[in-house]
Amino acid sequence: MKSNTTKRLRMVLEVGLGLLLLGAVAQAQTTTDDKSKGKTTTPAAKTDKVPTSTTTGDEAGDYIITSTIEVGYRGLGVYGDERKYRSDLNYKAGPRLFDSSLLMRAKEGKGGLFDTLLVTATGWGADPTSSLRLSVEKPKWYRLEANYRRAKYYRYLNNIANPNWLFSGFPVPPNPVTGLHGYNTRTEFGDFDLTILPKDEWIRFNIGYSPEHYSGPYFTNYHQGGNEFQALVNSRTRANDLRFGADGKIGKVDWTFLHGIRWYKDDSVINTVPAFLNPNPTNTARFTTFDRQEPTRGRVDFTRLSLHTLLA
Repeated sequence: MKSNTTKRLRMVLEVGLGLLLLGAVAQAQTTTDDKSKGKTTTPAAKTDKVPTSTTTGDEAGDYIITSTIEVGYRGLGVYGDERKYRSDLNYKAGPRLFDSSLLMRAKEGKGGLFDTLLVTATGWGADPTSSLRLSVEKPKWYRLEANYRRAKYYRYLNNIANPNWLFSGFPVPPNPVTGLHGYNTRTEFGDFDLTILPKDEWIRFNIGYSPEHYSGPYFTNYHQGGNEFQALVNSRTRANDLRFGADGKIGKVDWTFLHGIRWYKDDSVINTVPAFLNPNPTNTARFTTFDRQEPTRGRVDFTRLSLHTLLA
């Protein structure tokens, strides 16, 4: 069962990518409607000014939309050691979402829940790393900044913790495929920051939340009785940071207050049956069963208060 943290992060991803798609559809629909109504656009007079976000875009109700979506497909052919390639790059074949963005700006004096909405995304699909950013604000009342990132880590080489052991004079050659440590893990994490009254110089309220999720299999080694056993770990760690505070200005003094709480847990397990892999071919020692569960729970609180001014 997927954790609540994972579900929240995936929900942010789905909302962000959905907004990108809807923005592109809305912009294309606006252009189509203008053509169907016989509207013509008079070319603007030549100018040396560089186009900016305030001078480009298509009208859609109370907003002006500027959006781009770039999709593609990567082919892949590896001639040589595939594990070496994946350990260094880990790019895969398949569809990709390149740098894409959606910007919605409210018209002068209009706008409902927000005045500005910006969504950017890159790397989704066949890339090992990807990110999504969401920024929405109504400057008088609030500003929300959200980031969601994902990284896939693969490491499976014969040069990691792969020594030439000597047991009682009998050499143990390195594993020709992989060392004792190999990884195929995934990390998902995000930052969500809400500022209330962002334009107020006297006091602004801040709320932040940062979840992190790490999972996937990896190998570790276990030493027992002069033998090194290779064990498969199913990693599963979670962390959640919650922050709240305020900042502002009193006279010529800038002040900031922040209190945070970090909860974390580790539910990684080793449960290998019937036996571990013993890389020592001269020893017949084996584990018939091995189960290690050391669930960890923790909490850390932190507080920061700062004052700042310029004497001159």
